[in-house]
This record gives sequence, C-alpha cells and structure tokens, in this order.
Amino acid sequence: MTVFELVKLALDELYGEAEEEYAAAADAEIKTRMTYLTGSYNQLDKATRQPVNYKDPATRFAYVYKYVAAHADYLVQVMELLRAELRCSLFSSEEARISCIGGGPGSDIIAALKYLDEYKDTEPVERVTCYLVDGEQAWADTWTELSSSLSLRIGLNANFQPLDVTKPESWKSQKKFLRAHLFTLSFFVSEVCSLDSKGNGIVSEFWQTLFANAAAGARFIYTDNGHSHFNDYFDGQWKKAGLRCLMQETNARIYPRLTEEKASLGKYLNKFGQAPKLQSQISYRVLEKA
Repeated sequence: MTVFELVKLALDELYGEAEEEYAAAADAEIKTRMTYLTGSYNQLDKATRQPVNYKDPATRFAYVYKYVAAHADYLVQVMELLRAELRCSLFSSEEARISCIGGGPGSDIIAALKYLDEYKDTEPVERVTCYLVDGEQAWADTWTELSSSLSLRIGLNANFQPLDVTKPESWKSQKKFLRAHLFTLSFFVSEVCSLDSKGNGIVSEFWQTLFANAAAGARFIYTDNGHSHFNDYFDGQWKKAGLRCLMQETNARIYPRLTEEKASLGKYLNKFGQAPKLQSQISYRVLEKA
C-alpha cells in the first residue's frame, strides 16, 4: 500500500466527520480551511501569530489532504538514507518503540509503517509501539485504529499521548514516550519554536527535557521547513544537549518517490481546486544520543 493510499483511508473518515458537522457546506468549509492553513504557515516565524487550531474536522481534513502524504514520504526517504549511511537495519530487535513528537496529523506513523513494510525482509521488527504525542486530542480518532484498516505483517500498538509543549504540567510527569528507540519530528519544530520568542523558554525546556531523558542510543529524525530560522533554532537545541549528528541536509529540494501517485486520493482531487503538496524545500537532521 502506498503512502497516498494510506492517506486516503484517513481522508474518508475525516470527510465523514466534516459532513456530519457542515452537511452540504463541507466542501466549501474545507476550502476555507485550506486557505487558513496556508496563511498560518506563512506566519510561523512570527511570535505574534496564533497557534494553528486543528480541532475542527474540516481543518484536519484540509491538513491531511494537503500535507500528510508528502511529509510522510519525505520521512521515509530520510530513513532510507540513514539505512544506507549505517549499512545496516535501523532497528535491532523484534520490538520497535517510536515516539512521534507533534505526530497527531499522522505523517510519522504512516512513514514508519511504510518503511517497515518496504524493508520487512531485512528489518527484525515484529511489533511496533507507537506514541503519537500531540496537543490536539481530536487527532486520536484518526490514527489509533489505523491497524484495523490494514493487513500488517507486524503488530501495531498505536497510542495517542496528549501533550502540549507550552504546558510543562502536560509532559513533566509522562515517561513512557521517552523510552522510544526512535523519535520523529516531522514539520513540528517550525510550528512551536516561535512560541519561545515570548520570553518564557518553555518550548526549549521541553526539548532539553526530551533529549536528557531519552535512552542512550535513541535516535531523532527532524524533517522540516528549509527556512534557516527553524533550522538554527533546532540546531541550537540538540547541540546544547550534546547529541551526535549522524546525517544532515539543509534546504534541499525533495519530491515524493516515483512509486507514489496522488491519483490514489480519488474523488478528493477534483473537489477543492487545490492539489496536495508534492515538492518542497526541506532540511533534515538525524541525531543520536550517546
């Protein structure tokens, strides 16, 4: 199953929710939310902006339609590059623990499942425990039952972990997601780094807590907007924590792989006057804790 086919499963569910909320006006509302997201993402480097609100099903549909397939495939490509760099499998045991920080929208879990399916003959993984760590509870309905729609060779235990990086009380007492072998940060740092500009440093405190409490040998994959504002911020965080950089690329042009085809989104392609995101300028970092 391709990434776009996996995304189509989520879109079908989210579209039903949008129709329940807006009836015949659902398509018009989704178009409005696509415009809202574009405007919001153009303001990510401004401390005065309002955080994106994903609570409404039309907004969540708009995000998944526009961004999730491309972001997931970018992450798969970085995992493949890391595999080639290390010249070995990415996981060393039958059980893989993956924590997707800001992973509510689903790019990370789709990427992990796609990678493990493509390399099922050489990766030893038989069970995956995945924590979707996100501040918007509504995403839980979309992804935690994903395994019921798939014929997976591996066992999947998907857990939604409510967590707001701007509220220490939501993450200082949570420990299980810190036990991951792999942490993914897909287009999340850019959504929250400007919140540190308000002078409280709470988001930076979260990153330092995450890095300090992760297990030795844990790896982190950062994929995000190619803008230097976000890269410089994140580079400062992981360097302060003393992580080791295994691979990095800055502001590279990237496209989904040729095996991916947006036509898999079916009827949705002609509904909204907008195509899903394909090419992008991204940066990535692959880090490891000693």
